[in-house]
Amino acid sequence: MRRWFACLLMLPVLAAGCGDRSLILTVDVLSFLDPADVTQAYGPIPPGLPTTSVDVASQEVSLLPGIGDVTEVASATLAIGASFDNTTGTANAHLLVFITSADSANVFSSTPIADVPVSVTPGNVTNVSTEVTSAALAQAMVQAKVKIGVRITFDTTTSLAPVQGTETITLLRATVITKKKL
Repeated sequence: MRRWFACLLMLPVLAAGCGDRSLILTVDVLSFLDPADVTQAYGPIPPGLPTTSVDVASQEVSLLPGIGDVTEVASATLAIGASFDNTTGTANAHLLVFITSADSANVFSSTPIADVPVSVTPGNVTNVSTEVTSAALAQAMVQAKVKIGVRITFDTTTSLAPVQGTETITLLRATVITKKKL
């Protein structure tokens, strides 16, 4: 009698495992970056320039080899956070995040996964955060190796002083939902 009772108690647990067989992966992409790339000084960038790029990070990382062989990606989301401690000058900036397959020649030659607008002003700390969903991110995150790049572009055309400060990446977290291949 106890065995039957135990089987009845286990039935909901066993039935719950018969769903759509999704695998949810949360990847702390930031932890794969070299600690020296997480915080970068920028500037002095002269005033009056329409576009100045600062490459913050460019690195190849190993993820989960073989996961793409047994699963199909249902969706992928990237949570992004950064802090800009600007000391001088004013600029409109864009934080660009690139994630491509490892066989790409240059990570920065691809389309960015995310483009986060930032306005920096003298003596202020500006925090930005966003979440993006991307098919390119989904395909990249199930590969064995990917290239990750972070670039900031500054537009200093309205600044009267050189733009200078420090940028810190505070969050790069990917959530990938996969389903078993049929």
